[in-house]
Amino acid sequence: MASQSDVLFAQLLREFGRPVPEDPARPCLLRALRERQWLVPGASVLLLLPSPELVAAVADHGAHVTVVEPLEPLLERARRRIDVPKTPIHWIRRDPQRLPFRRAFDLVLASGLVLGTSGNQQADEEVLRQLALALRPGGTLLLDLPNRELLVRDFVERIWGEIDGLRVLVRQHWDLPEGTVQVEWHVLWPSGASERCARTLRLYAASELATLVRRSGFVALEFWGDDDATPYRLWSSRLLLVARTASEPSQPLVVGSDSESSSA
Repeated sequence: MASQSDVLFAQLLREFGRPVPEDPARPCLLRALRERQWLVPGASVLLLLPSPELVAAVADHGAHVTVVEPLEPLLERARRRIDVPKTPIHWIRRDPQRLPFRRAFDLVLASGLVLGTSGNQQADEEVLRQLALALRPGGTLLLDLPNRELLVRDFVERIWGEIDGLRVLVRQHWDLPEGTVQVEWHVLWPSGASERCARTLRLYAASELATLVRRSGFVALEFWGDDDATPYRLWSSRLLLVARTASEPSQPLVVGSDSESSSA
């Protein structure tokens, strides 16, 4: 079972470099997906590291939802906060960077950070290949990523923040030639104790992402600067990568998971 510290540092990692959405259900983003017919009743949707509010909102649109969350406490918290969904929700406790699916989903949406967390480009390419394999022909991938250019411009080596009522000191050290940033989080607990976690993240420019995504099996690509699908600009608050697989007739196939899973 993950400890309170594990959960806290996982949340800090998956939210890194982007503003917290005003509404965790992301209504503007879901509206943009509906308008493009990527989120429709009956669609098969895979959500990676989502908030409970986002899970409920996607299910309320009539989609068949599969949730991947590696931490049992966060998985259980999400299940408890969702009442009776409009459609069944399939819950899987699994590393989102090791997906077993093949041509199973019409839409994959990663609202938490799943690309760049290993600090290794080859590992990121493998993640993208797995995501491409998980999508049906003509399927859509949406990744919520930090805008590297904005973070570099607004760089502050030390900054205090807050999460769940706890004070957090964030230290960053950039290696611009490598395209990585070392992040240290120092959490101050109410008892007066402190705890530290450090990770090296690889952050990509849009042009670098375009190369990786096309090399991983996607054929169409867009970059949005916010949930309302405005085009990505240099100073956008986030970088939403939208990629699509080729439209080819095929029969969907789902490869089973060896992880714990259930439906609600």
